[in-house]
Amino acid sequence: MGPSSKYNIEEDRISLGLMLKNVQKWIESMLRAWKVILVGSFIIGGVYFSYQMLKKTSYRAETTFVLQTEGSSGFGGQLSSLANLAGVNIGSLTESSGVFQIDNIIELYRSYRMLKETLLSRVEDSERLITLYGREAKQLQKWQNAGVNFEIPEDKLIVRHDSVLKEVVEKILENNLVVGKPSRKLSILSVAYTSRDEGFAKAFNESLVEHVNDFYLETKTKRTKENLRVLRIQADSVKKVLDKALFDLASYQEENANLNAIRSKARLPIQKLQIDVQSAGIVYQEIVKNLEIAKVAHRNNQPLIQTIDEPTFPLADDEMKWYKAIVFGLFIGGGLMIFSLSVRSIYVSALKEIP
Repeated sequence: MGPSSKYNIEEDRISLGLMLKNVQKWIESMLRAWKVILVGSFIIGGVYFSYQMLKKTSYRAETTFVLQTEGSSGFGGQLSSLANLAGVNIGSLTESSGVFQIDNIIELYRSYRMLKETLLSRVEDSERLITLYGREAKQLQKWQNAGVNFEIPEDKLIVRHDSVLKEVVEKILENNLVVGKPSRKLSILSVAYTSRDEGFAKAFNESLVEHVNDFYLETKTKRTKENLRVLRIQADSVKKVLDKALFDLASYQEENANLNAIRSKARLPIQKLQIDVQSAGIVYQEIVKNLEIAKVAHRNNQPLIQTIDEPTFPLADDEMKWYKAIVFGLFIGGGLMIFSLSVRSIYVSALKEIP
């Protein structure tokens, strides 16, 4: 072992000994100041306890559900194969739109339109949610003094109503509404609303989920629903043509029951009617086939929204039990006192080392 190695070992011993000495001095200084720490802990703990006991309780209404944003590719492939055999191209019926990915659904929950519709909805056919929000936020009297009353027909709302709605939506997004995925790996969405009014929190959460999910379902299936409607109209129209052709053929056969089979010209009208019946029958058969495929595609295109948990009374709240408030208060107070005294001790030691 060379001189440099011995020097390094000796230096490490000195550093370790100095560190242990400083720790010992710190423990001794804290023990000497135990009265100060104890009094400070009780004071800070008392303030924390008073805050927890006097603050208003906030309630959290949360809905979680499974959201399937894309159809099954396996089923879609089988459906396309079936359609190809029938000579039908249903790509427009079964394609899954990328508009409604789950991240975009989250933004849909935070959109002004959805929040506005929710605020303007009524609770059990009584007051609108915006009125209940104004009462809970102690803003209702201020709105009424400014001539803003939301308990009027929706088509009577004017610019000042929209101004109040935009302001309320901004506050809700900032302070009350939380939308997100509990896990990045799962297609589970959580929608939570926090309010000091337990009933309002539950009503707002349920109304928002209902509005957004209905809008999502309607928009997701809009294309296949329209295609299904058009095919049904076409099927009804062709069915009427087929029925008329069959009726005309039957009437002609009754009126010309003793038609001479040798006279070709005399049989020409009945042959035309038979061709009309056959043509209308073929067209009707193809439309009915396409209609059945469109029904399957429409059912397959409907997204799965399965509720896992929904808000029920009593809602979760942030109220702390009195004994927990005492323990947490003393713990926080003691930690703050030890930290402040340690900083003070380091500061004093640094001043003494200055020449």
